[in-house]
Amino acid sequence: MPRRLAALAAGVLLLLCSVSVSTAAGERSVTAAGADAGPGPAPDVATPAAGGRDRRPGAERRRTVSVAPLVGRPDRPNVLVIMTDDARNDDLRFMPHVQHLIGDQGVTFTNTFSPQPLCCPARASFLTGEYSHNHHVWSHAPPYGFQALHDGATLPVWLNRAGYDTSFLGKYLNGYGIQPLRTGEPSLRYVPPGWTDWRGSVDGGIGAGSALDGGTYRYFDTTLNDNGRLTPHQGVYQTTLLGRLSRDELRTQVSSPRPFFTWVSYVAPHHGGPAEADDPAPVLRSDGTTQVFQNPARPERVWGRFDQQIPEAPGYAGETDVADKPFFIRDLPPLTPAERDGVREDARQRAEALSLVDAQVARTIRTLRETGQLDDTYVVFTSDNGYFLGEHRMRQGKILPYEPSLRVPMMIRGPGIPRGQVRSDPFTMIDFAPTILDAAGIRAPATVDGKSLLGVARSGDRGWNRGILTETGPRAVSQDAEESDNFLVGESGPSPLRFSQGGPHRGLPVRRARQPRARALRPAQRPARGHQPGGPARVAARRPGDGARARRAAQLRGRRLPATAAPAAADHRAGRAAGLRDPRLTRAGLDLVPPHEQQSTPPVSASPLVAEGRTTAAGPLGVPTPAAPIALRRRKGPRR
Repeated sequence: MPRRLAALAAGVLLLLCSVSVSTAAGERSVTAAGADAGPGPAPDVATPAAGGRDRRPGAERRRTVSVAPLVGRPDRPNVLVIMTDDARNDDLRFMPHVQHLIGDQGVTFTNTFSPQPLCCPARASFLTGEYSHNHHVWSHAPPYGFQALHDGATLPVWLNRAGYDTSFLGKYLNGYGIQPLRTGEPSLRYVPPGWTDWRGSVDGGIGAGSALDGGTYRYFDTTLNDNGRLTPHQGVYQTTLLGRLSRDELRTQVSSPRPFFTWVSYVAPHHGGPAEADDPAPVLRSDGTTQVFQNPARPERVWGRFDQQIPEAPGYAGETDVADKPFFIRDLPPLTPAERDGVREDARQRAEALSLVDAQVARTIRTLRETGQLDDTYVVFTSDNGYFLGEHRMRQGKILPYEPSLRVPMMIRGPGIPRGQVRSDPFTMIDFAPTILDAAGIRAPATVDGKSLLGVARSGDRGWNRGILTETGPRAVSQDAEESDNFLVGESGPSPLRFSQGGPHRGLPVRRARQPRARALRPAQRPARGHQPGGPARVAARRPGDGARARRAAQLRGRRLPATAAPAAADHRAGRAAGLRDPRLTRAGLDLVPPHEQQSTPPVSASPLVAEGRTTAAGPLGVPTPAAPIALRRRKGPRR
């Protein structure tokens, strides 16, 4: 804090001097907090923000200048979020530095879920605190992706308005740089509102052969939009690059009078090029189709690092009986021995990529300590979604509502957070924004669906008193549906249909499971046009007999469902030490409201988490539900 006060004094002196801000017609380098940044390219030269400096010798960096307010409150904490892409919860066993420097020095949330486990919707939920049915980023594919997000009301905007320096490094939303803005203009040099320092990797949009050509998923050839200027980084491994830039950013923040929020978004262990010699070759599946494996690129120095520790992939045993699963699981053939070898190699390469992130996290924490900022900084580690590695016959991919896809790591350390403790209360992607705002002393807007769990992190579990909604975006449900890593591809493109993936028959409102007894769901219906947290995630096509099923659901609806105790902290620590998965629960839940909070308006429907009939190697995702009869919450509030 003394460093912050010294920087505050320096900032006041700086304000008394002239601050030169360059502007050009049709372009803008000064962004008022909360205002939309101009869609056009930024000018070639911009004045660094107060307290900023050039972090590359011999190079002049441009930085977005925030003028409202110029000086933040020095008593507010800093926030550093480190996010990986597609990391599973059990991948933490390959990240000892993360476990020791964040988990052992803070709190681990063992039940953290991504409501829609797909990169773009999950990141939109992180930024807005909203479910997909409210932020409308249903997929990474057009017409969704980056272009679908209304970015004027996001976490960096709210923090910047309250006096925070906000910086971003790495992967943003899928389609950034390729997809046009909502205005139709290109997004290649676009800086989203709220960010005072922006270095986002572009997914493309640069002509082949250009010196600037690079991409998010090209691990040794990344091009960043550096506050409006494209900067290529050919020949530098992306994880190393982002780690170095994040540490430079933290050193710069020492001289700023404002607290900072920094989001470092690593691509690892998401698959990406270039292809490498140890990649598994395509293999023929038992149904005659070809399985092509997608893996992350890594430097040769880490090849084989975990070959002994990973004799088999987590889901190598597969699933012999899939009779109780949806059609898109039943249609998958069992894994052949060659496919198991391919999935195992994928698991090893992902672990190697994550070990390099782990090393960068260690260096980042050391930089915070050396600059005197560690005690004043909340450090969060998480992932946008999980990933399949053979479970439920899924060779690769995510999005489906099973535990390997839904469950993600979550650890936090910082002011007031106790050391080495575990929380079992549920934490989801929509809870990050309100929790971070709470840590900064800022009230969350009414549009936020999530809740702050800062109090839980500081003081302990309060009980699993809410259900977890899982959503799936547009999907082609006809025979032209093509298996892919996201199950969204069809010959006719994304379908407007949304439906429950939890039933043994497509679109049924009642989920039948062998254990425990059948659980009733409200009949699916088309989404209302209002802003409804916990609202319908999918739409079921009307079929003969739906009325009878709905009546049966109504009969079952009043039954009480017993909750199952959450895993104990000791069990979690023992399992982590042995490199095992977390102990699992046995029930599934909805986005629910106790009877005394029910409103007079008719409840809207929601989709189930999959409650499987039998426990497999992957295990079911179980979520305890309240014992009392329940109804879905319909929130009042303006729609953005």
